[in-house]
Amino acid sequence: MIENYLDKIKQRLNVVVLHAVVYTRYSSDMQRGESIDAQIRLIRKWSDEHSIVIDKIYADEAQSAKSDERKQFQQMIADSKKQKDWQLVLVHKLDRFARNRMDSAAYRVELRKNKKYLISTTEQFDDTPESCMLEGIIESMAEFYSKNLAREVMKGLTENALKGKTCGGTPPLGYDLDERKYYKINEFEAQAVKLIFQLFLEGKTYGEIISKLNTSGYRTKCNRLFSRNSLYEILRNEKYKGILVYNKTQSRDEITGKRSGHRYKSDEEVIRVDGVIPQIVSPEDWDDVQLILNSRKKAFRNNAKETYLLSGKIQCGKCGGSYDGRRSFNSCGTKYIYYACNGKRNPNYKCNNNSIQRDWIESYMINIIDNYIHHLSKAQKQNIYQLCFDSAQSSKKADISILNQRLNSLNKELSRIVDVITITNSTTLIEKLTDLEQQKAEIQLRIKVLSQEKGKILSKQKINLLLTKIKKMLKEKSVPQLKELMDLIVNEIIVNDKDVIVYLNIPIVN
Repeated sequence: MIENYLDKIKQRLNVVVLHAVVYTRYSSDMQRGESIDAQIRLIRKWSDEHSIVIDKIYADEAQSAKSDERKQFQQMIADSKKQKDWQLVLVHKLDRFARNRMDSAAYRVELRKNKKYLISTTEQFDDTPESCMLEGIIESMAEFYSKNLAREVMKGLTENALKGKTCGGTPPLGYDLDERKYYKINEFEAQAVKLIFQLFLEGKTYGEIISKLNTSGYRTKCNRLFSRNSLYEILRNEKYKGILVYNKTQSRDEITGKRSGHRYKSDEEVIRVDGVIPQIVSPEDWDDVQLILNSRKKAFRNNAKETYLLSGKIQCGKCGGSYDGRRSFNSCGTKYIYYACNGKRNPNYKCNNNSIQRDWIESYMINIIDNYIHHLSKAQKQNIYQLCFDSAQSSKKADISILNQRLNSLNKELSRIVDVITITNSTTLIEKLTDLEQQKAEIQLRIKVLSQEKGKILSKQKINLLLTKIKKMLKEKSVPQLKELMDLIVNEIIVNDKDVIVYLNIPIVN
């Protein structure tokens, strides 16, 4: 059966000998590096039996096929367009190629356009209707396996949550992790958390709280100055009253692969476990803070008569604060709607950066996106792929830089404590020294992991789907669609004295 299929390919492409490339991978759940060698050995044996010449091998290690963000895989797809001296892509099994039916179909079409044919040396399908049906069944089973594995992983993470262990990510301000991945209080950071709740309940404004924290030497978990957003996240975090919350945010977007921290699942899906995390704030104080926040939110909704498409996207180039939407009236009753820097409200440092008219900046952004998307050439679309990778790498370098700053700060603090210990031999200081050494080791590990991590990038197929979605939003131009569009494509807008700098999630290419 397969011999006839190979002969048909030779006739279609008018070649005497078929040349092939091999694609292999092993996923992190298999945990076996020799798996790739075994795949290659079996494929070579099959190729020799069918007189096929292997020109090149593409191999991805510790990669999951449920995602197409595989470096060697993407290189193979790109090479299929440029190279005409090979005709086949050989895989050991179809699940080595993809476990997602949509991606599998899309890349098969891509290969076929380039006059390349995918062949599984184990399953050996041809182009008969029966083979097509069986192939579809096997791909469906592979996708089932992938999703079932994700469900099993979810079970394990749920068990961790029920026990009070971390389910991943950096612990919030005020907490560190012990050697068994349980939460423990970071006494110095916990002081900042307690101060935030105390000042808020005393009726202090965000500006006053931020000023007190920053001048007292406290910093966020990433060693940055506090801002309104960081305060709000702390005041809403249930961990501080001893409750671990898991499975709260929605899954990643199917097109962009990004996860929004502000899109939540229903209460039935959210896991809340009380009493498994040490408290920093009393439940009574935490609940009182929520009453105040909820009352403010309700009042804001009742008074909000304007829509601000760029909320959370505009940053001040002078003080680093965020711009929020505002409105005011002059003596004649004329209404002005604009974005202004929150630093103008800071009692200790009143930022004097310019405000910016809402209608102007929002129209300006819509025009930028509209002109860019509708005048995008094929060459520019291809360049976007590489630029997305470069952008991911740049973001990674920025994260490493922040961690290195925190590491330098810890080293200075450790040096000061060591000097004092040599004089006083204080037990408290020795405990503090041990805690800081552990923080230092964790930061060094995070830097190492980030340095070795490969940048996550959008595939060409997903970029094209994203561009189609954006065009639809621009065409409809309803307020909810435009708001979603800005959240999707605008990364950040920096307002300086003399100019406005725009950063998009999809890079602009010339």
